[in-house]
Amino acid sequence: MYKFKRPVGLFLCGGGALGSWQSGVLAGLVKQGLHFDAVAGFSVGSLNGAAYCYNKTGDLRNIWSGLKPSTILELRPRYYNIPLELYQHDGGNPLTKFNFFLQNHVAKMTLFSNKPVYDFLNGWLVRSGPQFPRNIKFYVISHAVEMKLPYIVRFDGSTQSHNLSFADALMASCSIPMVFPPVQVEEHGRTYHLVDGGVIGIATINLNFFEGCRTIIMVGNTRDEDLDFPARGPFGYFERKTRKMLAIHTQKIYESRVFVKSEPDVHLIKPPMDLGLNLLEFDGPKCAKAYDIGEAESANFLKRLEEQAR
Repeated sequence: MYKFKRPVGLFLCGGGALGSWQSGVLAGLVKQGLHFDAVAGFSVGSLNGAAYCYNKTGDLRNIWSGLKPSTILELRPRYYNIPLELYQHDGGNPLTKFNFFLQNHVAKMTLFSNKPVYDFLNGWLVRSGPQFPRNIKFYVISHAVEMKLPYIVRFDGSTQSHNLSFADALMASCSIPMVFPPVQVEEHGRTYHLVDGGVIGIATINLNFFEGCRTIIMVGNTRDEDLDFPARGPFGYFERKTRKMLAIHTQKIYESRVFVKSEPDVHLIKPPMDLGLNLLEFDGPKCAKAYDIGEAESANFLKRLEEQAR
């Protein structure tokens, strides 16, 4: 296998059900002998990162292939009066400003309960105990609504943190506005609401926590084509806006490599094709197919590096 300069960092982007592809890439890299010294992720990337920390990447295909929408999405609409602001892509004419105002208020309403996700996390990961089998630094990234900044919780070889439980940190990272409720955290006498920052876009996540690494591997779940993803079906508008934001995030995170003083080699792995999945399409057979595409792409990625090194 291609020999990466060590230490090696792994950054896992968000993307809902598209994370099944990412799971395949991660599991494939692990099968081929690659190991990481630090891992960071947001949204579904944090769940895949947790699987790596617990040495459970071998479980991922069975989990994805067994999914049904009802496993994850339990309808329970609620409204949260929090100062949530989305990222405004377009110009400042009155119609656009009104549309943006309306989106911000709609985003404060969540459609689904987070209990199924908590049940899954507690049943699969948390019950494995507080210590990671791997001695690794793991950064779980969400977004603090009141601060308008990324909220990063570091777990150093275990699930112990100064202010947030492991399950709460993962759930916060996956709390997509309009989909799942925010997670509350108390800090310095104040209450903050944490949501999935991959959709917000006000403050850009960067690669600075990998300072000292000589190699960083990023695994995104979107393609360049997602910047203009066509809106289809009843959730088409949500799909289009979210994919565009995730694609922008992925590119900006990749560009932040220039600020890492250790000057690592940074490799960005993205889907080579349309995965045939929507963000909230937790359909087992489709997710399993995306997983297999990801696993095959991990082999292609390593093969390309070996050929370039000759």
